[in-house]
Amino acid sequence: MSARLAILGGVDAPPLGGSIELVSPCLPPEFSGRWEHADVLYTVRGQRAGEPVYQACLNKVQKVLYRKLTKASEAADADFYAFSFYYDRAVDLGVIGKMRRREELSESLTTSKLLKELFPAVCSGLLEPQRPFLCLDLVYISVLLQELGFPHHKQLRLARTINQVETSWALGATFQHLESWRKH
Repeated sequence: MSARLAILGGVDAPPLGGSIELVSPCLPPEFSGRWEHADVLYTVRGQRAGEPVYQACLNKVQKVLYRKLTKASEAADADFYAFSFYYDRAVDLGVIGKMRRREELSESLTTSKLLKELFPAVCSGLLEPQRPFLCLDLVYISVLLQELGFPHHKQLRLARTINQVETSWALGATFQHLESWRKH
């Protein structure tokens, strides 16, 4: 959510009174609403129509992440599983089915398919127009994977559980593991 705040143009510190309005190319041009992060309520809205939302959002996210990540060369050769936020966005899109009798589905997708087909459609409002942050979140995920060195043709395995154990803890463990690669 802190990345979302940075992409929206906010700072990761509470304002000194009053509310803050954030205008972003990653939100639908007609959208105006409220969003809360770290106990701060923001007014957020899309900027006026002009440049296609996907391209404008992509440019914004690339600027926010520029030179903030180190490529993990191991990503090219290792099986890659994505959990939590990644899985939830895929469910939001209907790319992965929702729970079936206590079992959650696992799905494999390539990032190139998502980037070329699905994300631009979401950002243009053709899919899921009632989810104003979906374009921002998806573009962030795709740029993050690119910056980490994840190949476009490689399968991205999305899952919520492993052996019926919730995987939300895995995000912190993954960051710690990637950081240990940097130190060696």
